[in-house]
Amino acid sequence: MAAKILLVEDSDTQLKFLKEGLVENGFEVETAMNGAEAYKKIFECVPDVVVSDIMMPIIDGYQLCRMIKNVEETKKIPVILLTVLDKKIDSFWGKKAGAQLFLSKSIDINELVRNINATLRRYPLSEEYKISLGQRANAENSAQTRLNTILNDLLLKSVFANEFRNLSDFLNYERILVEKLFSLLSSFVEYSVAGIFFASPDEFAENILYIDTLGRNLCKNVLSDIQYDFFRKMEEYRSFKNTKFEVVRILMGKETDYKFTDLTSKIIIPLIFDKKLIGGICFYTRQDMDYASFRYFDIMISELLAIFKMKYQYTEKEFMSVLDGLTGLYNRRQFEISLEQEHNRSKRHPSDFSLAILDIDFFKKVNDTYGHQYGDYVLKTVANLMKSAFRKTDLLYRYGGEELIMIMPETNIEGAVIPVQRLRRMVEDYDFEYNGVKTKVTVSIGLTMNYQELNTPADILKSADEALYKAKESGRNRVVLYEQQ
Repeated sequence: MAAKILLVEDSDTQLKFLKEGLVENGFEVETAMNGAEAYKKIFECVPDVVVSDIMMPIIDGYQLCRMIKNVEETKKIPVILLTVLDKKIDSFWGKKAGAQLFLSKSIDINELVRNINATLRRYPLSEEYKISLGQRANAENSAQTRLNTILNDLLLKSVFANEFRNLSDFLNYERILVEKLFSLLSSFVEYSVAGIFFASPDEFAENILYIDTLGRNLCKNVLSDIQYDFFRKMEEYRSFKNTKFEVVRILMGKETDYKFTDLTSKIIIPLIFDKKLIGGICFYTRQDMDYASFRYFDIMISELLAIFKMKYQYTEKEFMSVLDGLTGLYNRRQFEISLEQEHNRSKRHPSDFSLAILDIDFFKKVNDTYGHQYGDYVLKTVANLMKSAFRKTDLLYRYGGEELIMIMPETNIEGAVIPVQRLRRMVEDYDFEYNGVKTKVTVSIGLTMNYQELNTPADILKSADEALYKAKESGRNRVVLYEQQ
């Protein structure tokens, strides 16, 4: 049986020339003058291959190809695109549209036949497949209806994607971005409660689940349960200690009376890029709902992933600017900002905070004896011990050289002594070894807090420095507390 070709060309002359050449080479040829007519004929004649011009009115060759490949029942039909335009850029778009081959219209007819035969061998259609497709021609869902559905679907997908991409203007303004995202999501997704979470590359940062209740004033227990439920899922990808929720777009009024258990349908979606958790979204509803069956679910996730990726990369860039490259601790500039912020906060909302300065004992001797690479290893190791000795809410810095600083919010000096002494013992007990060379290291630490007599951030830092000086002068490897005047 002769292979059937659907030839699509808007030029009468070119259509006649190509049809005659293909018929002479033993093919059965059906023709169409544009993409819309061609799409209908696919169901009527069920071709073995579609050979289409690109530049056509109404629906061009790219659009026709994309329509064929976007539908499950027609995507197996191979498509060959012909053009007289710039071959490289047209080839790119042709491949993106899903075409099997991209050929110049100036190709010799024998060469075209050779390419068609090769395509037929590589992408053969079974008789069962062609019979099944042909039976759909007279079905209630006609080819014209299918065509309209596909065109509407493509247009809607484009609009849908553009709505998300327009939000990239707000990457630097997290709260505004969150509100815009909720506004968009609530316009096409059914939910009672939704959540958005942006992961930070900063392991000390607060992890906030922004929650939209659609204006309902929900019981705090319900919101806490959602927070717990959400981050329990996120913990499959990284650990969390410092989490909280923040309600967005809420109207104050009478609390609703439903419970967390009334939210019968839910979906929690971690967003992963480059094997890292960059964020997540969640939807909860009191109705029975299969969110994964939502018509544009995959597009929504794809566009959200793009936004979250850009947001994460922006945050990561900002984060790297405040880090010390060697130790991974915050740098001196960030320390000065943080100390000012913590001091101001403690004045506005009276509370304690403590500050400690650590100095590695005889660090110059380590560098002189074993070399600077060994010294760098010691610094990085002590910094890692600091991270394990302190809480996630404590802030750790490299102040300069071998001096490291710890700020402990909501902690008086009696409470701060415990982790500081723990760190001193951890360093003392640690066996330092680099390139086969072993040594022991100790640290001296000066500890202070925001005593009332210390009026400025500079005064607090100076008091810790005085305590550190006494620790070094009195024998090193010890913690000394600042003595109030």
